[in-house]
Amino acid sequence: MRHSAGSFLALCLILLLTACAEAPPPPGPRVPVALSLGRIQVDLPVGHKAGAYGWRWDWSCVAPFNEVAWITEGRTPGLLTQAARDGVGLGGLGLTAGAARVLTGRLVDVELSLCRQRDALSQKPIGITGEGNVRIDWELTDPPEPVRRFTTVGEGETDIPSLNGQYDIILRNAAADAARRLAAMPEFRQLVMSPMGGEGPAAAGPVPALPVSSPGQPAAFVETVEADETPEPEPAMQVATPVAPGAARVQMGANAGVIVDPRGWVLLPDTSADLADPLPLLLADGQVVTGQLAARAFGFLLVRLPEGNWPALAIRRQRPAVSQWLHRLDGEGRGPVAMVAAHTGPVRAQATEIPSLLLDLDEELWRNPPWILLDEEGRLAALRGAKALPGDPAPYYAPSPVMAHFRTIMGDMGN
Repeated sequence: MRHSAGSFLALCLILLLTACAEAPPPPGPRVPVALSLGRIQVDLPVGHKAGAYGWRWDWSCVAPFNEVAWITEGRTPGLLTQAARDGVGLGGLGLTAGAARVLTGRLVDVELSLCRQRDALSQKPIGITGEGNVRIDWELTDPPEPVRRFTTVGEGETDIPSLNGQYDIILRNAAADAARRLAAMPEFRQLVMSPMGGEGPAAAGPVPALPVSSPGQPAAFVETVEADETPEPEPAMQVATPVAPGAARVQMGANAGVIVDPRGWVLLPDTSADLADPLPLLLADGQVVTGQLAARAFGFLLVRLPEGNWPALAIRRQRPAVSQWLHRLDGEGRGPVAMVAAHTGPVRAQATEIPSLLLDLDEELWRNPPWILLDEEGRLAALRGAKALPGDPAPYYAPSPVMAHFRTIMGDMGN
């Protein structure tokens, strides 16, 4: 009987210790604390086996049998970092630039199954499709706390042949998926979420303010407009009468811009250089005029021309759809040079978030991507922003949200 009583007490003690060890997190709502994202580095040796590829035969692709060797390119870390930024957002977490708690990662494994596609009629190569997965080792640093380490595997695919013959789309989608899985891990969320009252181990950092839209804020700025939606008209922007795209071109030194409103509003790339006041501008017809700098945001300049009725390029009101072809401003008759590969996460500046686009560019344009791209109807469809870091892929934005932001900070642009 004594033996039975002792065993019972020992069992109770074990159960009590187990319950203490597996205590759930403090009850109540939890909010994210400030978290910043560092670089995602590539930790794969050149020549590492990264999968295999086959060729399209008739209507299907033969089983992959040619090995693919890994060759690191300069843009890969930037591409992976942007993908991780999007993936963390898809997982329900926000990022705050400059926060003490920093997430970094290392790409340690890649496995690709690729198919080199051929044109059905000419049998010429037209790009690569396929699927793959990546393994990323993550580190969460928050001095003086110890470094926390996690590993996730992400999967990505594309059935759209890549124009430049690379498999960046697959890598990017897989890296974003790996980051999304990390953001959804209970152990990771426990470290980057804090109880509403500020208690618990993750309460060291400040809680980032959530963006709040004001009543007067334009709808195109608050909610992303998909390609198959019809947005409401925006009276603050005058609709341009159709003109030849080249007629709306404006030159400021070595930089080319475009007139986007008949009342004389011009968009130009912002190189962060010191600007003259007023700005000398060369129009498409050879006329030289002066403009006044009105605002800067997201790597763009908004310039006002003298009062008049100017030839303006029409703006596409919807974000271009995935798989849609885009053309250069000066590329009439030369065919498309880019394709929308994905709708990516928002870029934040001046308390504003604008959704971005991942474009698959023609190989000859990759190192010097065009600043302006048009859709099939000749409307302004994509604007190239400034790179966050050297080696990053050039970010592109739909022009309508950019103009909505300028209207927000400028007020009525009709005056």
